[in-house]
Amino acid sequence: MSKPKTILFVEDNEKFRRLSTMTLEKTGYQVVEAASGEEAAHKINKREIDIILLDILLPDTTGLKLLESWKPQYEDIPIIVCTAYGDIGDAVKAMKMGAFDYLTKPMKAEELKVVIERAIEWQDLHYENRELKAAVENKFQLQGMVTRSRSMIDVFDLIERVAPQDVTVLMEGESGTGKSRCARAIHQESRRKDGPFVKVNCAAIPSNLLESELFGYEKGAFTGADTSKKGLCLTADKGTLFLDEIGEISIDLQAKLLQFTQDKTFTPLGSGKEVSSDVRLIAATNRNLWDMVQAGEFREDLYYRLNIIGLKLPPLKERTEDIPGLIQQFLSEYEKDYQRSYSISDSLVQKLCKYPWPGNIRELQNAIARAVVLTTDGELKLDDFPYEVIEYFEGDTHGDEEGINLSIDEDFSLPDHIEQVEVHAIEEALRAEHGNQARAAERLDISRQSLLYKIRKYNIDLDRD
Repeated sequence: MSKPKTILFVEDNEKFRRLSTMTLEKTGYQVVEAASGEEAAHKINKREIDIILLDILLPDTTGLKLLESWKPQYEDIPIIVCTAYGDIGDAVKAMKMGAFDYLTKPMKAEELKVVIERAIEWQDLHYENRELKAAVENKFQLQGMVTRSRSMIDVFDLIERVAPQDVTVLMEGESGTGKSRCARAIHQESRRKDGPFVKVNCAAIPSNLLESELFGYEKGAFTGADTSKKGLCLTADKGTLFLDEIGEISIDLQAKLLQFTQDKTFTPLGSGKEVSSDVRLIAATNRNLWDMVQAGEFREDLYYRLNIIGLKLPPLKERTEDIPGLIQQFLSEYEKDYQRSYSISDSLVQKLCKYPWPGNIRELQNAIARAVVLTTDGELKLDDFPYEVIEYFEGDTHGDEEGINLSIDEDFSLPDHIEQVEVHAIEEALRAEHGNQARAAERLDISRQSLLYKIRKYNIDLDRD
């Protein structure tokens, strides 16, 4: 059972403080009370505090001064300011100074509990992201790759078990899922790690040149062969040869590659002498090789030689829990490259987790690379991302097909238009989040309290489908 959260409640009105404390304690929180800034400063140093409820007006200081002092010291603690309705200006200042949210007095018990719950959710996510960032910086996961996905943990486990054995590995998965990094991880975890790691992109080399690139050639083997050249199979001797996009090689070359997979020998072009090379073979493809075998496009015997150990890498849309960690990894790398700090809001990270990323990890990395170049202040915004990402979320938030009629006539004032837009946006956010008001508030980028106020103001029906 998890330890109950401890709330420091700084409020000089004893009656109000006691009533609010009773409400919070009935909900299961531990409350530490303080009637002044001096008392609060003493108790925050003596107790482990999770959340702070801070009144703006105190007998010996102001909540703004305490906020200014505490925020740099206790950046992990969400601070919620409490203010009278007439002091909203102070609440706005507090939000700009880093307060998590604000409540206006008199506070309703339900509003108080909802804001506290949101603060706890933010804190949990904040701790989780910090741990992920620390794991990235410490290279805690396999060869610099990070994951929280069960499917990728299984892949990492298989890599660790297979790497020490000199068996051929075939990796299948969509483009951008990390096949190259996994191949290098196998090499780094193997007994060949001190040998060469040679990557060949079979799709990038014309078919008529690929054979000479792999196996080399003797002087005079063909027009333009003025000197002999050692092939990549020999270059990888005592190391690992990674054949990426293996499904793109021709049937004729497949036959010659089959011999190499069987006995690690080959004959360079223009030579009558067999050459041997001690290499470990890893192959990868974004195509379904078995379907190609059935269609007569890939040799069945070569398929079985390559697929001694098969690894299937899941697309990013099936491991969305890895997206926050990958984003932190890329930002950490770019911070080192550009000697600049970058940040991204939790709400934007959550939004990016909903994008399908058809280009997988490669697309995500390219999107982050674009955003860090375009950001003006180091804080990544949705507008810094590629057009297709922005368009995806714009389409997601526009609501139904009919939209809103914004035509203006004599009987329809500007306040009426504003009200219509707000009502429509709130109803769409509630519908998209299945009535969850906390998530709807995040989608609208307003506080939970503001959403509750507008729901009451516009008399929005929460029970509608």
